[in-house]
Amino acid sequence: MKKINNDFTIKAISPIDGRYSSQINEEINNINSEYGLIKKRLFVEIEWLLFLASLPGIKNKFSINKVEKNFIKNIYSKFSIKDALKIKSIEERINHDVKSIEYYLIEKFDSNKSLKNKKELIHFCATSEDINNISYALMFKENKILLINELNKLIKEINFLVKKYSNTPMLSRTHGQKASPTTFGKEMKVFSSRLKKQMENIDKRKIYAKMNGAVGNYNAHNFVLPNIKWDQETKKFLKKIGLYQNEYTTQIENHDWLAESLNDIIIISGILLDFSKDIWIYIMLDYIKQKNISSEVGSSTMPHKVNPINFENAEGNLEILIGICQTVSKKIISSRLQRDLSDSTVLRNIGLIFAYYHISVTSIQKGMKKIDLNLDKINYDIDSSWEILAEPIQTIMRYYKIPNSYDLIKKATRGKPIDQNSLIKIIENSGLENIAKEKLLKLKPRDYIGLAKKLALKKL
Repeated sequence: MKKINNDFTIKAISPIDGRYSSQINEEINNINSEYGLIKKRLFVEIEWLLFLASLPGIKNKFSINKVEKNFIKNIYSKFSIKDALKIKSIEERINHDVKSIEYYLIEKFDSNKSLKNKKELIHFCATSEDINNISYALMFKENKILLINELNKLIKEINFLVKKYSNTPMLSRTHGQKASPTTFGKEMKVFSSRLKKQMENIDKRKIYAKMNGAVGNYNAHNFVLPNIKWDQETKKFLKKIGLYQNEYTTQIENHDWLAESLNDIIIISGILLDFSKDIWIYIMLDYIKQKNISSEVGSSTMPHKVNPINFENAEGNLEILIGICQTVSKKIISSRLQRDLSDSTVLRNIGLIFAYYHISVTSIQKGMKKIDLNLDKINYDIDSSWEILAEPIQTIMRYYKIPNSYDLIKKATRGKPIDQNSLIKIIENSGLENIAKEKLLKLKPRDYIGLAKKLALKKL
């Protein structure tokens, strides 16, 4: 567990930085913090400068040798919290976050005699949004890798239950009422298959960015250096750092890809929410039992209780996560004319999405380590629920063309206590041929699971 500063966390307003701070791993902090954003902006400025220095018409005026290139690269590779704070102090003075990166780099170039006369190449032909949109795209790309890795681990844990309980009969519940049997493993397969599909969807979604100047037309680029095919060169630049080019933009990259990706996360979170609620209900039904950890307290007044707090915590945090995703995805695809800044402050909340996602998934994983099936209760319920065989009886009666089959069985079973003996009488009076009666008389509720086992074990 990460060491936390209690003096800071106890006064934190957000639970991300307070109560849950020890649950957020260092990688999420490094990517999504103010420090992470500053460092990513610095990376983009440096990579853009070095790319420019390789272009015809520029490299002859701003040639950068191997030693100089290493010096510039080291500005990023050796970047520290102290350096980030220095950039923040520049921002406080000039009141511009991206420009402060440029001024910081100018200071670094001024400290190097051979680079001093090449500092005008810093932020050349770039608008702040060029740097910002690429930075956020790269941050999202790293976050997406973490998201997929965590989701893949959870899918494997669920699939362990799928395999273990693929042939464990269990009453299902439709509308909260007893319904046709299933197996616990197959019900878990429903969730692992849903999550796998959405994981594949978000994994293959492309991440776009733009590097085309103040209003998306390469105005300054083309005026100063018209011989360079800027639309093609910037595409190469973006590809080099792992992004796809959005060719048609205003000053801002339109963020459609990001809205789509956030909607992917909403669907994933909705499935996880559904999973958490179902596990909670299975615990309520006593189909799942929880491990009794002696040091934990379930209730402040009822000592006997073992509460499903991990699944409840996941549920609450997933609701917040979905809400943030919906708000951000709705906002970022809209901008007044060529630019307004309202999306900028919204994008700063992207990190919350991945923090809440991490908290939710790890809560589910922690909860799953505390549970097992209560087979005594599951078996008792299914073995004493003969009424659920009303479905196969009326279905086979239909097959043998017995008129009003459904209504006959409805009259005999609906709202009535049904045991094995009463079911035998219904079958005997069904008007079915003996071969069909014999088939039904041999049927037990636990045997009526259809293809549940096969579906559970079927490879996706």
